[in-house]
Amino acid sequence: MNALLKTLTLSFLVAFPYLADAQKGIEDGSTFGHGEDSINCRANLSLYRDYIRQRDYETAIRFWRPAFRECPVSTKNLYIDGVKIYKYFIGKEKNAESLSAYIDSLMLVYDQRIHYYPNDKGDQRGRQGVDLLRYRRNDDIKYIQQAYGYLKESINLEKKKCSEAVIATYFTSSFTLFENQQIDENTFIDDYILSSRNLLFKLKKIPANKTLNDIRAAQDLNFQKAAVGCENLQNKLAPIFEENKQDTLNLQLITNALNLKGCTGSNLFYEASGIYYEMAPSAESAALMGSLAYEKGEYSDAVDYFKQAVSLETDTVKKAAYLLGLSKTYYKQNRKPDARQGALDAIKLRPSWGDPYILIGQLYAESSDECSSLALPKSIYWVAVDKFYRAKQVDPSCTEQADKLIVTYSQYFPNKEDAFFQNIHEGATYTVNCWINETTKVRF
Repeated sequence: MNALLKTLTLSFLVAFPYLADAQKGIEDGSTFGHGEDSINCRANLSLYRDYIRQRDYETAIRFWRPAFRECPVSTKNLYIDGVKIYKYFIGKEKNAESLSAYIDSLMLVYDQRIHYYPNDKGDQRGRQGVDLLRYRRNDDIKYIQQAYGYLKESINLEKKKCSEAVIATYFTSSFTLFENQQIDENTFIDDYILSSRNLLFKLKKIPANKTLNDIRAAQDLNFQKAAVGCENLQNKLAPIFEENKQDTLNLQLITNALNLKGCTGSNLFYEASGIYYEMAPSAESAALMGSLAYEKGEYSDAVDYFKQAVSLETDTVKKAAYLLGLSKTYYKQNRKPDARQGALDAIKLRPSWGDPYILIGQLYAESSDECSSLALPKSIYWVAVDKFYRAKQVDPSCTEQADKLIVTYSQYFPNKEDAFFQNIHEGATYTVNCWINETTKVRF
């Protein structure tokens, strides 16, 4: 190895005549510097590139470092390869202090590229923010704040060209900062609007893209969980609506955001939903109209809209949600068998979702009038409670709601005396007929 290095270095010294006035590129702003420093720069660039091609990063860094320091505008490959080199060392380092130093060096590579190639700033700030969160998300929150700043700068510079990784990481960092009271509600809403606009723009071009749809679903879930009030949200969205009432992306953003936060009673939601549906009939807009009709008590219209949403939707998770919306509408119409079928169809598409089981349990528990002719009318509470148990079994997020319902309806179970006269014994299998037709275990 040493003989090879000496031979290569000698070849560069022979190839380039010696100039007395040596000067580094970093000193005079030239590509390679001048004189002997120019020879050294070219030699280091060629040598480190050879080792990069061999993926020998341990040796490559010995020649990369002086090239990075002394001829920073010689080639962008310095920075592309510098990122590769430091990610290699970060990936294998176990010592915390050394790891931190490598991460700092990686950040320096991004900063220096931005300094010498300012036109790359938008793209590089995005990559820098993603990497900073990748490697320091579990460190001090100041790093999340720093990454958040990089990512926001990237989106503002790149606009619709920004990558999905930047959009996803930006809103994740915003949500983390909001949850830790590092940014206020208005800033968080602005961040949601900014990232959503970019996502929806990309999805308009490639609506079936799984990565983009997964990012949007995760982003919407975080926004739904965040403590954002309807008044502030409406105040942020109203000017967007007034700016251009015919912009379908804006309409989609407005209606989706208001729907996620349950702010569907406003005139803004009503007007935006109507225009959005007229301009761009789709599963999403039909479902929004269904929700709006449901809120207004116009259940026949709601059924029609939800049916349309179900027929147009291809994503199984969204279709399950629309089926549950249809099921709840049937419930309001006292069409219990239809409501149950809608919930069962939702379960087929999304087996680990507890909400449809909760609804079926409530349908059973509220069937005392329809099922009063049963030999043991209170047996409906057995099958109702079965569904509540099933809900929390498949979906732990339903546990609190399910447990409350279990406590509420278990007190209405038949007593032993009533069962005795029907020759029904504890632990036996029992079929609850009426419209329910489900088998359960007898308990008192």
